[in-house]
Amino acid sequence: MRMIRRLLLDRRGSYALEIGFIGPPFLLLMLAIVELGLVLFTQTLLDGAARDAARLIRTGQVQTGSSQAAQFATFQNLLCSDLSILLSQSDCQSQVVIEVVSQADFASTLTFPPCAQNVNSTTQGTTCQFASTIPPKQVVGVQVSYNRKSLISWVGQYLTPVGTNGTGTGFTLLMSTVVFLTEPY
Repeated sequence: MRMIRRLLLDRRGSYALEIGFIGPPFLLLMLAIVELGLVLFTQTLLDGAARDAARLIRTGQVQTGSSQAAQFATFQNLLCSDLSILLSQSDCQSQVVIEVVSQADFASTLTFPPCAQNVNSTTQGTTCQFASTIPPKQVVGVQVSYNRKSLISWVGQYLTPVGTNGTGTGFTLLMSTVVFLTEPY
């Protein structure tokens, strides 16, 4: 009886036990905060890059290119230079999906073909649709997509959409969309 009482009152090792219970969830929470911060940072960079590159179309600077390939290269070069903090030029060109669509006015809904939504971790970056002949005062939509791989895979699998195996895919599809009316250039 006395031995049991002494054991119950003994406080040695209580800190180690508390850290054992609280440490792993705390570490998981901290890593989740870091991963989420990186996702938000990447989304902010993607938004800014899409806005800057879309300005080339809005002001007619892209339309001065001789061919659709030259127009796309001008657009893609500015987009990738804005994303240079995140991706190298070659990675940007191979992993970022670009869609540019246009219509005459705001009366109907501007829709993007279901290209970027189908991008998975193995799909290389591509141009889904790039409207090259955009006249002045035309409604244009620019959508830029990037499939970001989680840096901390065991945290990222819980922050990303569920894949076919019931767990997260480890990739987060980030999209930025800019819709505007081109200037009378």
